[in-house]
Amino acid sequence: MFKNYIKTAYRSLKSNSTFTILNMVSLVTGLLVIYLAISYLRFENSFDQFHEKSDQLYRVGRTQRTQDYAVVGFGNWSDASGENQVNQVQVIKDVAGINNATHFIVSNDLEYLNYRDIELEQNGILKTNTPASFTEMFSWKIIAGSFKTFAEVGNSVLINESTARKLTTGTLATLVNQPIQLAGETNTIAAIIEDVPVNSHFDFQIAVHQETVPYWGSNVYIELSKNTDATAIAQRIDQNILKVNPSLATNDTYKGHFIQKITDIHLKSNILYELKTPGNSTYIYIIGAFGALIILITLFNYANFTIALKTKQSKTIGVRKVLGASSTYIAIQFTVEAMMLVLAALPILILSLIVVVPLFNDFMKVALVSNPLLDLETFGLIVLISMIIAALASIIPTLLLATKNVLSLFKEKLSERKFEHFSLRKYIIVSQIAILIGVTSVSYFMYQQITYINGKDLGFQKEGVLFTFSSPENLDVFQDQLRSIPEVNFVGNGSSFGIEPFNQLEYKLEGLETIYDDSNQFYLDYAAIQAYNLKTTLSPAVFENPENRPNRNLINRSAAERFAQIKGVPIDDLIGTQIITEPTYQTESGDYGIPFTIDGFYEDINVFSLRESIKPYFITVSDRVRMGGMSIISYDFNLTESTVKKIQNLYAGLENPFPLEIEYLDQKFETLHAQDTKTAQLIFILNGIAILLASIGITGVTLLLIVGRTKEIGIRKVLGASVAQILKLSVKEYVTFVLIGLAISAPVAWWVTNLWLNNFAYSTDIQPLVFVVAAVMVLILSSIIVSIVSYKSATANPVNSLKTE
Repeated sequence: MFKNYIKTAYRSLKSNSTFTILNMVSLVTGLLVIYLAISYLRFENSFDQFHEKSDQLYRVGRTQRTQDYAVVGFGNWSDASGENQVNQVQVIKDVAGINNATHFIVSNDLEYLNYRDIELEQNGILKTNTPASFTEMFSWKIIAGSFKTFAEVGNSVLINESTARKLTTGTLATLVNQPIQLAGETNTIAAIIEDVPVNSHFDFQIAVHQETVPYWGSNVYIELSKNTDATAIAQRIDQNILKVNPSLATNDTYKGHFIQKITDIHLKSNILYELKTPGNSTYIYIIGAFGALIILITLFNYANFTIALKTKQSKTIGVRKVLGASSTYIAIQFTVEAMMLVLAALPILILSLIVVVPLFNDFMKVALVSNPLLDLETFGLIVLISMIIAALASIIPTLLLATKNVLSLFKEKLSERKFEHFSLRKYIIVSQIAILIGVTSVSYFMYQQITYINGKDLGFQKEGVLFTFSSPENLDVFQDQLRSIPEVNFVGNGSSFGIEPFNQLEYKLEGLETIYDDSNQFYLDYAAIQAYNLKTTLSPAVFENPENRPNRNLINRSAAERFAQIKGVPIDDLIGTQIITEPTYQTESGDYGIPFTIDGFYEDINVFSLRESIKPYFITVSDRVRMGGMSIISYDFNLTESTVKKIQNLYAGLENPFPLEIEYLDQKFETLHAQDTKTAQLIFILNGIAILLASIGITGVTLLLIVGRTKEIGIRKVLGASVAQILKLSVKEYVTFVLIGLAISAPVAWWVTNLWLNNFAYSTDIQPLVFVVAAVMVLILSSIIVSIVSYKSATANPVNSLKTE
């Protein structure tokens, strides 16, 4: 019996190759997108779950003013000794309910790594003075060597596999216990570990065991005892930490500590000094919604094609019933055909995934399993979804045809089956059109926002500005040589732009008691002002005479407007007004705060990403400004390659302890919006796939309609209807479908677009006309498809059309 089902199904699919191919293309494409969407959502929600104790691991953060920090500052900040640092993490470890604690800092500054005659430029260097806890709490997979050596031997290192393979072509174990030079310091390789998984909220290539963490604070992680109430731990940390850092008790800016579950950090945290750019849950929801829409379109298409296919076989079904086939037999036959199509699609799907997933990984910077057979959980879910789609698609023709009696199957004419008025078909096509209008509109607004980001005037020169990082000891010599390069316009010192937000200042205006905490302080010399091409009220004469230039304190336009409103004076009258920053901080002389006088203004600038609104920014302009070994260089943007090569040659002529690092301001700003751009591009691609699937679906619906109206078309031609009139008749009802689809999709698309744009402080407007244009485009696309499909019947010999049943 089952063999007969298979044979009949195979013959049916083969004899109706057009429907089968369209159905196959739709199914494979839909399942491909569904697999990627599910795998991506699972990946984004899998961060840090590879640690064996992930349910017990938490990060400790600190709140200062109104901002949360991922870094916990030491008692003596950067001057804290190694002993003081270890004491601080120890008092946290001593809190009841905490099993273990570790702390570290990760630097992405380039350093030289030397091993024998090999020299590498290395970043991603983690430094910790709690090495035993670091390897006990986190689940790093060891390849060779010993964590015990790392814990017990000072200046020992863990090296990841990728770095280790750059040092030797032999067995990795041969590197263990070998000396290496890192940033000029001799270290011993304690162990080789596998690369940190991509779904980790922090990454490193080398971990160094050293006495002191070289920073003003550290990233602190704790392991809670099982069944410990996490909500009470932060309060206990606050109490214990005063033992090693009693100054916090009198620090008005200190608001307490908090803890974050390590598995929640990627999608539920976005605080200052994150170790890696976190994910965005809103974007995850949007991508998930698009995946769900693709599932619906795939289901609609499958149902349409199945109905169309079985409609053509109504008389065959009648014959089978005459020969004794029951309605159950026919229903099972429909289901077997649907399942066969799914089984035929799966090998094609597997091959498609093997090709597409690596491209997706590279595009989205994720690590989905490229061979679906190695991720049986996800692939099994896809098979289940495809089976459900097949089953649901089989139900409709079963209800329409398998349950009908023999007489109606032979007697009913296709034109009389009211397919033209069949409500389910209308629901399906309207749903597809609504989805098409909605995803096209959302995709357009996302594209428009990214275009807006890339083209927005940030208030400073973005192109033709780069930053170099050299040795502070050689900075003046290096900068003098840089100024000799013809392509270089200005070489300055000071704060970099295109950065993530950092800690804000408290301040108050002279004569007022209200304290604000929303400002940022920047430092630039006069050359940096020119390099950034900031628009200021500084006199041009000041720039022309570099001798003995006085320090100047500037505030941005937003700050000036706010202060003028508060004081009730014109903006120009603010010149000479004193601002007191950190008014609760007591200096050694006993005074409170650090005052400065407003000397001028500058136009607003977007120092951070466009997700951040412009707030009061203060700039201290002084030729004595130095930011380590960083230089701000403006140059001829059209000669970037030759300029960079000359800079590199100059640097090579100096003795510097670390490699030259170059950052481009425009690229830094693009990096701030890399996640936004990637998500928008992905949605744009998904939109294209949705259009493809919907087009296939519209083709299927039209084929179904034409099958039911072939005889009607023949009669109309006999009565004198032209081809154009027949095509117009076929297209006419799609106008109504599009109008209904527009009414359904516009509010939903508006809401989704708002959800996207709410991620930005500065964004484009939602123009209602876009929804109308999208609807018109969908109508044009539908009309073209319908006309092409209908043309064959419209031009056919009416005699043959009249013979059709």
